[in-house]
Amino acid sequence: MPTDMPTGTPRTGARPTVAPLLLSLTLALVAGTACSGSSAPRAAATPQPTTSASASAPTDDAASVALARAEAVVRATRSFTFNATEVLSGDASHATSVRGSVVRGQGVSYVLVANGRTSQVVRIAGATYVRPVPGRWSKLRKPRPVTDPAGTLLAVLRGLTQPSVRTDGATKVVDGSLPAAAAKAAQLPAGPTPARVQVTLDPAGHVTKLVVTTASGSTQVTLTTSYAGFGRVRPLKPPV
Repeated sequence: MPTDMPTGTPRTGARPTVAPLLLSLTLALVAGTACSGSSAPRAAATPQPTTSASASAPTDDAASVALARAEAVVRATRSFTFNATEVLSGDASHATSVRGSVVRGQGVSYVLVANGRTSQVVRIAGATYVRPVPGRWSKLRKPRPVTDPAGTLLAVLRGLTQPSVRTDGATKVVDGSLPAAAAKAAQLPAGPTPARVQVTLDPAGHVTKLVVTTASGSTQVTLTTSYAGFGRVRPLKPPV
């Protein structure tokens, strides 16, 4: 059965997690070609944290209000587009990107670029379609489950500790830390120290950009995701 992990992905100490805020894409990313009997590489064990944020650390009330509003907006947003990049820096450096569209309750369509290979995926209820670019579409015999991609974004917003907020023109920027337990809940690598997180919010409370900087072993992981097209994505259709 074909897997959803692109062939040729390096087996570094850092688990590839590009666009982790969008439906755990790298738990099931598309293979360059449909083939049977293959399996995705197992992720390396994530280091356990040695420190954690203090429970008595001060909290910026304005930041907490901004995060609560963002959470409510995420829950109410039915569709959006995204553009995400993961950069690994360390013993084995590489960058991976994924861009696409999400319609909550229906599915996701995206294009993955990794290690010089481009793959396209459409995941809708009951069917998963994949193709190498350029190439023909194939329908997986066993479709990948379609989950709510907003779940991981919500986990980040809820898990932030020591948040602070500042204004940047018409937008708000919330900075904070993400402890290991919250990072795992959001399907992000958990390093020995809390991840650094920056959330950009538009005047309507939408998350328009999220940057997470963390580490796995000796590898630094920077995840940058931009969001747009809120409520304006057309219904997804099978490509074949």
